[in-house]
Amino acid sequence: MQTETLSTGPAPALSVRGTGGGEVTIAGLTAGGCALVVFVSEECPTSAMALRRLGPLCQAWAGAGLTAVAVFEDPLEVAVRVSRRLGWAGQVVAEDPPVETSRAYRLVSVPTTVLIDQAGQIAGRVTGWDQPALATLIEQAAALLGTGLAGPPADEPLRKPGCSSKAAIDPGLVAAMSSAASADEIEEMFERGWTDGLPVIPPTAERVEAMLGGADGSVSLGLVPPAMGEATLERVAACAVLAGCRPAYFPVVTAAVAAALDPAFNLHGQAVTTQPAGQLIVVNGPVREAIGLNSGMGALGPGFRANLTIGRALRLLVSLTGGAMPGTLDRATLGHMGKIGFCIAEDEEVSPWEPLHVERGFGPGQSVVTLIGSDAPLSISDHRSRTPEDLAYILAWAAASTWSTNWWPLAEPSVFVICPEHAAMFRSAGWTKQRLRQYMFESVHKPAAQLRRGETTPFVHAADPAAQVPKWASPESIVLLVAGGEAGRYSAVLGPCTGMGFQIVSREVGLVGR
Repeated sequence: MQTETLSTGPAPALSVRGTGGGEVTIAGLTAGGCALVVFVSEECPTSAMALRRLGPLCQAWAGAGLTAVAVFEDPLEVAVRVSRRLGWAGQVVAEDPPVETSRAYRLVSVPTTVLIDQAGQIAGRVTGWDQPALATLIEQAAALLGTGLAGPPADEPLRKPGCSSKAAIDPGLVAAMSSAASADEIEEMFERGWTDGLPVIPPTAERVEAMLGGADGSVSLGLVPPAMGEATLERVAACAVLAGCRPAYFPVVTAAVAAALDPAFNLHGQAVTTQPAGQLIVVNGPVREAIGLNSGMGALGPGFRANLTIGRALRLLVSLTGGAMPGTLDRATLGHMGKIGFCIAEDEEVSPWEPLHVERGFGPGQSVVTLIGSDAPLSISDHRSRTPEDLAYILAWAAASTWSTNWWPLAEPSVFVICPEHAAMFRSAGWTKQRLRQYMFESVHKPAAQLRRGETTPFVHAADPAAQVPKWASPESIVLLVAGGEAGRYSAVLGPCTGMGFQIVSREVGLVGR
């Protein structure tokens, strides 16, 4: 690796290709005054930031005699696409492997910005993103030209290190990297182990940068159990890209990650248990409509990108950063499909009750993500009940065998997803959520003697044989949501993740990573 920098003397010749077809030379770039040569790479987030911040200044600079050119260590078609996306208004050129121009300028990292005067001499050089140093470099150019020039914006971060230049890598490896770029990216993701068994979107630097939306990727949300990899925003964004999320979903993903990493949620226990538990994401508030989350027909099933990819992004983070891959640290005997992605929006407009986030202390206008450790859904069909009492009884007894037939009482939450037709009956009868929860709790009980077979609890063994044991330890163990299609009286119950003392955790969307 070359660590020496070329900061003075004649500017080396350029071995690059431009969009115009003609030769690009130092003499041509400095014919009108000075040249600002910015070496960048498509894979480097700091390069993207430099292009985004300097790009809007290029036209004004050109009018004053300072020609700005971005030299990409990438194919020309990539250079054109990336510069257009990032708003770079200067010239664009590219160098082919083994990046001879970068080597001639003795680059160690990108971005590197070089000021060349009209005599073809290097007048200054800045490595990485360093706003104060770049401002000084532009002042130097202004002095050479005898005119005023606008400097780079003083936005945070003022300084950010760059990425390794391909000039600092063995030429043979650069050539191999270039040929690998044309390989099958989808298959490469499988070979790297970056999937959950389904195809994923390769997390290129460009895609991760777009997902971050300007956020600082180095910000950490915490350590991801069980392997305790660090959930930087950049890693979370990479998992969101892999999952197929749109950037608009990212605030919901980060809120879900923050909730999952709260110690009260006990993600570690859920990630390594032999239980099938997955992490159910419930989304409430205005963000549901803003990003197109489904709370209607098929709410627990396929067909809606936002639901499936948000849930998948969290699970990929647990698997790839937390190391909870099936058969390794994830010891689930069977698992369930919700461990691929488990995200639902509550239909607050159809619900006769306060939504989950309001019940948990948030305002109706807040967008909130709630995390619950849950088993797979069990469908509950009831097309015959004509009274709220009958329907509540059916719903409650459908959950009697969740977790285990004789494991009573359950302290952990059972989540009931009530369909609109069932919810309408409770609305017509004026039942509050609290009344329904209490009725369901009181409906399901058995004598301890009937529960003393197979797997049961110490509570049952200690009870008088005739004592009535409820299915749940308290009414608060029953969580009620409203979602689903408006035709068909099918609700569902999601059994609990039990034995590890996890708590339900909620986080407001948009506050994470600020």
